[in-house]
Amino acid sequence: MLRYLKISHLAIIDRVEVEFREGFNVLTGETGAGKSILIGALNLLLGAKAGADMIRTGEEEAEIEALFEIPDSVSLPGEVQVDVGGELILSRKILRSGRSRCSINGSLATLGMLQAVGRSIVSIFGQHEHQTLLDATAHLGILDRFGGLDDLRSEVSRAFAAWGASARSLDRAVASLQQLEHAGRENAAAALELTAAALKPGEEEQLLEERNRLKNAVQVREKAFEAYHSLYGRSGSLLESFGDVRKALEYLASTDEKLVHLRETLEDALYRIEDVALEVRDIAERAQSNPARLEQIEDRLTLIRRLKKKYGLDVPGLVDYLAAISEEEGNVLEARNLVKRLHAELDRNRSVYLDAARKLSTERRKAAVRLEGAMKKELSDLAMEQAELRVVFHDLGEGSFTADGMETAELYLAANPGEVARPLARIASGGELSRIMLSVKALQADSESACTVVFDEVDAGIGGRTAQAVGARLARVAERQQVLCITHLHQIAALADNHVSVTKHVENGRTRIRVTTLGREARVEELSRMLGASADSDAVREHVTRLMEQGLAEVSG
Repeated sequence: MLRYLKISHLAIIDRVEVEFREGFNVLTGETGAGKSILIGALNLLLGAKAGADMIRTGEEEAEIEALFEIPDSVSLPGEVQVDVGGELILSRKILRSGRSRCSINGSLATLGMLQAVGRSIVSIFGQHEHQTLLDATAHLGILDRFGGLDDLRSEVSRAFAAWGASARSLDRAVASLQQLEHAGRENAAAALELTAAALKPGEEEQLLEERNRLKNAVQVREKAFEAYHSLYGRSGSLLESFGDVRKALEYLASTDEKLVHLRETLEDALYRIEDVALEVRDIAERAQSNPARLEQIEDRLTLIRRLKKKYGLDVPGLVDYLAAISEEEGNVLEARNLVKRLHAELDRNRSVYLDAARKLSTERRKAAVRLEGAMKKELSDLAMEQAELRVVFHDLGEGSFTADGMETAELYLAANPGEVARPLARIASGGELSRIMLSVKALQADSESACTVVFDEVDAGIGGRTAQAVGARLARVAERQQVLCITHLHQIAALADNHVSVTKHVENGRTRIRVTTLGREARVEELSRMLGASADSDAVREHVTRLMEQGLAEVSG
């Protein structure tokens, strides 16, 4: 439980320290005195969002510290590795930069660690929370919290997310498959045409070379034979005409060794001419015309030119294009297999969701029966003896299933005998809403493991005997857990085990807050103020004293 709270330089607070006790603690004071700032500070200490604008004017940082006594029955989160030794000291500094420095038992901690600890040891029910009853979409959450169904609801939420993710993945895969199939249909004719053409890289160059050779075969043959005969193959050829020259050079070489090289040069030239003659003879013999082959080549080149023009690609480009569209056929097959797998995954995730959601629906209906019974007693204790709260379910079609399950739920109220239950949001008065929310929160607090429960102004719109009943209910919660309650009603404050007064005053031109734990006489004066009467009146003092004693007797009884 919360034993001690210290706040420095927060909002209009300069510095306050307040001690709390076991049981029922109330905080009272004039409107605007700063009571809710104390609860807000506790919220900040437990990880709520903070900003630099919360720091008191003229100061550089705000600081909140608290001492908690932790019973053995409360287990702290695993991420908080602190040897608490029965006590837990939390601290948070809020800096002008907007950043925070946090610690647990003097060791640095993250904001997330404070939040985890806070969820374990404190539950805060804020003011105006009864307004959530006007939002029918919040009613299902109220039922689930009462029924302890948060884990099952989270399971349904995760299953719905997985189902939705599968559906989105399948939609994307189907769209991709459709695109591939559309492209495949458009490319089918091209694939057929290019496959039939069976083009090869370098083929066009080879065909052009062969065509040129075949076209010139007759002229090549004639010219080659003509060259051969002129050089070697007939009487009076060039080689033959060099016979006299050779003899003359041989004679000169025999007479003078210095002239031998002339004979050798001639011999070398004659050998070269003879080689040329033999090669052109071979060319002439090989140069054969082939009209049929030439026609084939022309047809093939015509096909290549047509395909190049049609697709705007050269032969290597056409070969690559055919490979690409052929690969797309494989992609289509792969995409079809993926769609098939995702269909199966979608069916599995849908089944997982439906199983979890059906289980949640069953447990919700059981919880609804328990909630209706518990609320009947709670409302009866809060001066709504004839009121009945009903949980009305609305089943959703499969196309409307949500992360919250297969149904919605709305709270209906029959405030008086003989009346048909109608939607709570449309018929309940402000006072009725406050009492219904208090009942819900009290039931929730009964099942909470948190050792401290905070009620911030849950008494809106009520008074008289109803206020006494509300106070008695809060006091009963305080029998099991420490309760902190901000109230404006003397009937509730009269039941407190510990009464804290919050006042505001101006000192040296600055507003300051004073927090005081009241003794018996001071309580009588504060309750008289809340009653709107003077504590100097003996009748008022007697009434207030009797109210305190009667309230305690009712609670204990």
